[in-house]
Amino acid sequence: MQLFTPYAVVFLQIFIASLFFSLSGFVLKYLILKKKDTYEFYENGLFGFIFIGFISLGANFFLPLNILTNSVIFIIIIFLSYKLDFFNQNLFILIKNTFFVTSIAYLFLIYSNVNRPDAFTYHLPYSQILNDHKIIIGLSNLHFRFGHISIFQYISSFFVNSIYLKKGLLIPISLVPSFFYFYCVNKFFKEFDDIKTRLNSYLIFLIVIISIYSLSRYSGWGNDGQVHIFYFLTAIYLLDLNNKKDDLNLFYKLSLTSLFAFLIKPFHIITLLIPFTYFIFHNQKINIIKSKTSYFFLIFFFMWIFKNILISSCAVYPLLITCNDKLSWFNKDDIIKQSFSGEAWSKDWINRENKSLDHEEYIKPFNWVKTWSNNHFKIVIEKTFPVLLFLIINFLLIYFTKCLKKNSSREKNYFFIIFFSFSFLAVLLWFMKFPLYRFGISYIYILMILIFYFIFIKNMNLEKLVKLKSIFIIIIYIAFFGLITKNVSRIYETKNLSIYPNLLIDDGASHLREVFDKNGNFTHYKSVSDEGCGLSQSPCTNFDVKVTRNIIFGYKKFKVSE
Repeated sequence: MQLFTPYAVVFLQIFIASLFFSLSGFVLKYLILKKKDTYEFYENGLFGFIFIGFISLGANFFLPLNILTNSVIFIIIIFLSYKLDFFNQNLFILIKNTFFVTSIAYLFLIYSNVNRPDAFTYHLPYSQILNDHKIIIGLSNLHFRFGHISIFQYISSFFVNSIYLKKGLLIPISLVPSFFYFYCVNKFFKEFDDIKTRLNSYLIFLIVIISIYSLSRYSGWGNDGQVHIFYFLTAIYLLDLNNKKDDLNLFYKLSLTSLFAFLIKPFHIITLLIPFTYFIFHNQKINIIKSKTSYFFLIFFFMWIFKNILISSCAVYPLLITCNDKLSWFNKDDIIKQSFSGEAWSKDWINRENKSLDHEEYIKPFNWVKTWSNNHFKIVIEKTFPVLLFLIINFLLIYFTKCLKKNSSREKNYFFIIFFSFSFLAVLLWFMKFPLYRFGISYIYILMILIFYFIFIKNMNLEKLVKLKSIFIIIIYIAFFGLITKNVSRIYETKNLSIYPNLLIDDGASHLREVFDKNGNFTHYKSVSDEGCGLSQSPCTNFDVKVTRNIIFGYKKFKVSE
């Protein structure tokens, strides 16, 4: 019996986190959306990430996210949810939903690896900084990636509390897809039987199957899996808004999820065009501006921008036009270098044939296309082909079961035309700037779905489509079976000895050395391991940098040594 105790402890820890995210989302909706969605467990869970991101970001301006800070906030949120009657619901259903989410997240997490090299070089080191320090000014001068860190490092760092200790860092990421899968499946079942929402329900079916296929391995996510989940969720709200154009609650949800996608990955700033465009053409602008959600949106957005400026001198790092050259921690040379470097690496610079090309020369139009086409493009084709095949099978299924209209309407659906145009623009921007598969998953797959919308989905006979519900359900079960089988097989074949992914560099010796400025004052730690710092003493970097450290108004500040 003792053998199974560690497994039960991990399961219980994830169970508590699942419940906590759902009640946190409930509190956010109650306070900001004025909606008491007690029973929308899965959606509440997704909004819980937004709430915890907001709270932890705000707190870090004044306090380190250490065990004491996090534990106090953790207790306050639970108490607040209790006062707002979160637990005044069917407890059996609550426990059942929590168990479902926990089970998938548990399979994702145990005996996995963290995403490498990103986790050890900047995800974990930044999380350790958050746990040890309040916001550090000029932090990007230690490691450029600290300049465009994800909101998820704040969420992960928040879970270093009395219940989880350091292992809490690992749990939140495992829960995002789990909440989303069940949210989509639950929405599919609720809406498919109503002919008014059947089209959206079918599109959600496509999204959940594609997301299960593309996001099924914990160690492959980094911060990318989460942003794709929240973009998919934004797309779903947009589809709902097409049916309920005056539903401001849906617009507020869409606004928050699109903002959150941007906070996870700066590249998704284009996603903010969705709520902005809706706002421009909406006839209730005054009501929207005066709403609590708009205040929350703006406060969250400007807190993030202010944080970025304090850390890197740039509102959106490393976009030079957004930087303030009057700030003492402004580092123009490095900002320009990283702007070219990041784009070049995403365009397969490492495999270039002409080794004389530097980053700036390589990313010029057409210099990189041949190299990328011969290498990473093959990965894009390999990854997207199963989705293309799945969509073709859907077309054949609809066609041979005679669920297409004989006389299809030529009426133009401007919503889908506009959505397609935006998706095409997003994929084009992805291709022109950062054409890595893992960066463009959600944009690419939404565009593929919309292409097939114009090929056959818009011509489906929705009344006849109901007879295929059982087939769709079987496909969902098969997708979950494949997901579970893949992870059980990984667990069975693993050589990892630890249930939780490893957070530390274990090379049998100290992998850190202290770095001092020219006056002999300690500035930071430098990793001597090729893997990076991991979760170790902070602040830590794997780069050789020369900085000075001083204190301004009680805050540590790093700037490049002159």
